[in-house]
Amino acid sequence: MDTASNTVAGGKAPAKAGSARQQGSEFRSASDRTASSSGVPPRPTLSQLIDDLRATFSARFHLLELEAKRAAWSAAYMLAFAVGAALLGVTAWLILIGALIVGAVSAGVHWLLVVAFAIALHVGAAFFLVRSIRGMVENLTFEGTRRTLTRREPPKATEV
Repeated sequence: MDTASNTVAGGKAPAKAGSARQQGSEFRSASDRTASSSGVPPRPTLSQLIDDLRATFSARFHLLELEAKRAAWSAAYMLAFAVGAALLGVTAWLILIGALIVGAVSAGVHWLLVVAFAIALHVGAAFFLVRSIRGMVENLTFEGTRRTLTRREPPKATEV
């Protein structure tokens, strides 16, 4: 028996036409062709949905992590640069005051008087700044928010 599809002489057993596995794969491929030809994609399974959600959240979390690291490094550099700028500003201020004192002394003003004036000027400026800071402390108390949260009855409309 030597046919094109089945040969007994060649050592092959005759294939069963229409086995369950072949029929299932033919059915699946036919349904895939029908779904793809109609333009409707196959419905995802629950495990695919979970995998997609996991991948999405993983990617978003990784992006958040990278941006947080970049923000932390930027904040650290900003703080370091601010400290450096403050040190350079203080140094420049000290050099300026020193130069003014030297200029006043070389102009004939007694050095003790010039130093006392510089100290008085700095103490006065420090007093003004501390007074301004103390005046701003009330802005840190969240007075309006606390008043709103502790109010028992709704506010009454004021008449005009």
